[in-house]
Amino acid sequence: MNAKERFYSYINGNSVDRVPNLNIIMQFGAQYTGEPYSRYLNDYKCLVDAEIRVAREFGIDCVCAISDPYREAEGYGLEVYYPHNDLSICKGPLLKKHSDIKKLRVPDPLASKRMNDRLSAVSQFSYLVGDEFPVIGWVEGPIAEAADLRGVSELMYDLVDEPDFVYELMDVCLEGAIIFAREQVTHGADVIGVGDAAASLIGPALYEEFVLPREIKLFEAIHDMGALVKLHICGNITGIVPLIARTGADIVDVDHMVDLKMVTGALVEGQTANGNYDPVSILLLGDEAAVDAAVRKCYEQMDGKRVIISAGCEVPRFTGHANMHRVARTLQELGSP
Repeated sequence: MNAKERFYSYINGNSVDRVPNLNIIMQFGAQYTGEPYSRYLNDYKCLVDAEIRVAREFGIDCVCAISDPYREAEGYGLEVYYPHNDLSICKGPLLKKHSDIKKLRVPDPLASKRMNDRLSAVSQFSYLVGDEFPVIGWVEGPIAEAADLRGVSELMYDLVDEPDFVYELMDVCLEGAIIFAREQVTHGADVIGVGDAAASLIGPALYEEFVLPREIKLFEAIHDMGALVKLHICGNITGIVPLIARTGADIVDVDHMVDLKMVTGALVEGQTANGNYDPVSILLLGDEAAVDAAVRKCYEQMDGKRVIISAGCEVPRFTGHANMHRVARTLQELGSP
């Protein structure tokens, strides 16, 4: 059973040889292949090579075109700086005042350099390993993209003080995400990951008013394209889990500070949680015994539900290879749930 067969069998409720592993490897992938992160961010060939090599070496059951949150934002006109071997840095918000939204235009993914680079990555994945791994594309969700364009702090104030501005901004971001997702599906993506991290910074009332309706529209559009949806909200989503269950996401990522059993109980038929051991204290700083125990704890919290077992967020850059191998070995030892 290869990774793609395992993934779809598990998602569809059929028997598998082991629980899938969808660890996000971005900086770890660049480190593993010896490439500076600036190249990983700007050259799809580097990203594709790293993803495939890491997936095969460490038993990860997908390849993913994720790298950083600024591909779409750069397409809108945001200025981004790329240190040689570190994360990309925003030079300042694109929308410095509310009236700037009138100048905002949804970017064409084919005309935007780094958006098009992601399309090339998805296409290359599909060509090279599309029969072996599910190919995961990526877009920013409505509040995450709004925060990228406006600035996180400014957007938090706007949610209360300028709601009409936020409605308009998120609607533009929603339109852009649908267009970018469609291009990635056309290029071969089986799944679209949706990063909406800023959603963990607001309470249930604001999430239900501003974010939920737009995530529902985005996910319905992606489903209409024939792809699955993987929702990734970093941080503590405890207060909004019942609302997340209404989004229609097929896979819901769960960070390490959230009760995994609670999430599995709240999700509805056809949804699968993905999590949730701590990537820092367990993968980066722990030993193999700690990794083994953490993976087994996630397994025990399934409570009869389907759970994909991965770190709650990105694998840190300097995670030891022995710990990554231990994840795969423990999943293999645990076998079919």
